Amino acid sequence: MVPPTLRLLTSPWVRLRRKLTIAFFLVSALVSVVLAVVLYRFIERQLAVELRDKLRDIAHVGAHSIDAAAYRRLAGTLGELDDHAVADIEHSAAFQTISEQLRQIRAAEPALIRYVYLLTPTGDPDQPKFVVDADVLELTARLARGETVTEDISHYGKPYDVKDIPLLARALTECTSQLEPDFVRDETFGVNSVSAYVPLAGATGAPLVDANGRCLGVLGVDITDKKMRAALDYAGSLALRISLAVVGLALIVSIVMGTLLTRSILALSTTVKRFADKDFSARTRVFTKDEIGQLGHSFNAMADTIQVHSDNLEELVRQRTKELTEEKQTSDRLLLNVLPAPIADRLKTGENLIVDRFDAVSVLFADIVGFTTLSSRTSPEALVTMLNELFSTFDRLAERHGLEKIKTIGDAYMVVAGIPQPIADHALAIARMAIDMIAAISAYARRTDSELTIRVGIHTGSVVAGVIGTKKFIYDLWGDTVNTASRMESHGVPGRIHVTEATYRLLADRFEFEKRAPIEVKGKGAMQTYLLIGEVPASQRALTGAPAPAG
Repeated sequence: MVPPTLRLLTSPWVRLRRKLTIAFFLVSALVSVVLAVVLYRFIERQLAVELRDKLRDIAHVGAHSIDAAAYRRLAGTLGELDDHAVADIEHSAAFQTISEQLRQIRAAEPALIRYVYLLTPTGDPDQPKFVVDADVLELTARLARGETVTEDISHYGKPYDVKDIPLLARALTECTSQLEPDFVRDETFGVNSVSAYVPLAGATGAPLVDANGRCLGVLGVDITDKKMRAALDYAGSLALRISLAVVGLALIVSIVMGTLLTRSILALSTTVKRFADKDFSARTRVFTKDEIGQLGHSFNAMADTIQVHSDNLEELVRQRTKELTEEKQTSDRLLLNVLPAPIADRLKTGENLIVDRFDAVSVLFADIVGFTTLSSRTSPEALVTMLNELFSTFDRLAERHGLEKIKTIGDAYMVVAGIPQPIADHALAIARMAIDMIAAISAYARRTDSELTIRVGIHTGSVVAGVIGTKKFIYDLWGDTVNTASRMESHGVPGRIHVTEATYRLLADRFEFEKRAPIEVKGKGAMQTYLLIGEVPASQRALTGAPAPAG
């Protein structure tokens, strides 16, 4: 069932001004209520943190203020005592001294601190015994006067079951300070309380222990949240008053805003109706400089444009279509500079993840020898100019041989044959590319009077190719074939073409090779490789058959 307020806001018969007034009022009222609740919760958390910090400080100061000598005398007399012996101890100077010290600790925050007491561990970790409780002497005196006492009196030597108080048991066992993480509801007293347990400490700050190394005693302090609740009640009342004031103000503001906002909109609506009836001279009156005023100006500008171009609208459409076509062609050219045409077409059809496997391709890596040394003695501008000229030459060679350039990495150049369209003579095409690259770099070195040269490595096998990611993507290759081709380049000879046995087997009948001694390749072990010398002319192949590798 639709709520009445929502039905009113969506009704086509309710005027816009009334809708805006109601919507603005509802949003303002909701925001004020949410802010009031957030403020209340924030104050509650802050007060809880403040009370726990105050409890920790009081407990630590109190543990250092206890008369250690008097406490040791009391703890040393614990045992199986009758009521008369307990009464005598509770009237001793040592007991009264520590009882007064506990009452002074409570006097630091009498409205908050409920219990202050000292416990000492026993042989049973779940049954420590009371040494001194701040309320014992007062409650005993009230009983002596014949008053009714409903509270349980924690007399000297009385066991205290701590099985359900793990933090207190840990403080007694480990002789460490413990603070309860949150307030716990006490239904007996109708308050929330939190406790801190701090071992008694000596002058040096170290916890006091007995002759057996056991914790001598732990001070327990329980604190309530009465003050916090009073502050929260005040904060809640204040938040409620503020919320009501904001709601009232929101009602007034919503009425005013609804009137102001709809004035310009109604004027614009009237003008639009005239314009729809082909009165192209209609212009709206602009009352404000805000977004609605800007909308009015924009409408007037649009009306001027339509009126000016009403006679040649078709020509305008053709011009815009031509611009869009040119922009699309530019985008296509840019895309084809990054990706192979078949891959670009697949991307444009909406294919997000492009991954293909090719079982027979040849991969070539070329790297400029001594590039690091060259870059150290060459200006950045000259270095980039040189790389641009060399790699542009390599790009033209790749296009001539029908290869696919993959990428350049610094001074390294990577190209592949057999991708994205498989070809039968991929090894032949990549070998001819390598020979032309060696020739091109030699021609450049002669022209610039430099000793520039490259290493070339080739391997043949299967790869996975594709486009991954959504930002600055490229067409890339993965697989052992790529890694091995890179190893052939890095283990190659400057100015030579270094190939694996897989590539050699495909080219042995058309090219002359120099067999190398087996080399150790990282991740592959010992490999038999070859240096490609050059292509054997067809006439010589017909006379001699397949050439044997030299060396």
